Amino acid sequence: MKKAILLLVAFVGMVACGKDDANGTEGGDISTARFLPPKWIQGSWTTNNKQFGYAFKNDDFCQITLGNTNCFKEKNLPVTNIKDLKTNNTYKVSYKIGSSEQVFVFEKEGDNKIRVTHNVRVERSYTKQ
Repeated sequence: MKKAILLLVAFVGMVACGKDDANGTEGGDISTARFLPPKWIQGSWTTNNKQFGYAFKNDDFCQITLGNTNCFKEKNLPVTNIKDLKTNNTYKVSYKIGSSEQVFVFEKEGDNKIRVTHNVRVERSYTKQ
């Protein structure tokens, strides 16, 4: 629970930093200034109680905190320098929000389970909903 609260505080703090005038035009390796998750990961992945997790749309990346889904594109959050790497089993995405760089690695553990590493720290596994 403590980690979840810290994650929520960090997320809110990053959102409150304001918009970057670059509008995310720096782009990335495969994606160009937007999130483009692979098909295998699209959908919602949550904890058993569905309070925390991640959701992926064809062109958006979302975080689920306390049951609420916040998507970067949908909320027009100030994200820049999006870079991603996609394989059949891994989706690695990095981006900047404000001056803070975030790196996520999502690894397929099975058809309905992924393991998440955030900034080199293993978070946990999530189940597809």
